[in-house]
Amino acid sequence: MENTATLRQRWALYCITKKDYRNEILSKEEAAKLIQELGNPNYKKASKVAKSLSSELLSYLKEHFDEIFGEAVKSLSLKSIIEDDDYVPEDKKKRYAFVGFGCGITYFKYRKNNKKAEEINKAANEFQYNDIKKMFLKKFTAKERHYYEKIGCPLEAIWSQDQNIQLAYYHTVRDFAKSKGIEMEIISRLD
Repeated sequence: MENTATLRQRWALYCITKKDYRNEILSKEEAAKLIQELGNPNYKKASKVAKSLSSELLSYLKEHFDEIFGEAVKSLSLKSIIEDDDYVPEDKKKRYAFVGFGCGITYFKYRKNNKKAEEINKAANEFQYNDIKKMFLKKFTAKERHYYEKIGCPLEAIWSQDQNIQLAYYHTVRDFAKSKGIEMEIISRLD
């Protein structure tokens, strides 16, 4: 058939759409029009329906925020006082307020060549200290925020450091990753 799309046109269409055009009945003109239309960067942007993993993760975190906040409430209910060791004279001994389960370091472990896991990890770190932290802080009145600052445990520090809160957040991120078929292991330890 003389007027059918060439192998090069079919290959170009495959590269653009990831659809196999080898057995499609397609003229050279139709193929040229499709290549021009589908290869146009503005067309791709306009027709892009799928969300990026990071925007999907942010939506997922917002949907499950109440679960994370529930764990934060548990952490905030634990209040204690830390004081200097016994070898410090009583009149020079300092005492500090301490809120939560303890300061922790939590991170993900995943295959280093897994680009999707890397994207999720990067987005999770960004959201933890921006969007989701703002949601956390909005749950408190100015008076409550001032109280935690006054005792030396600002809510921002508790959000960033409490191991229980970190684990709740990371478990939510890992659940999202699992829903996308991505394996990520949570590593956490007290600091």
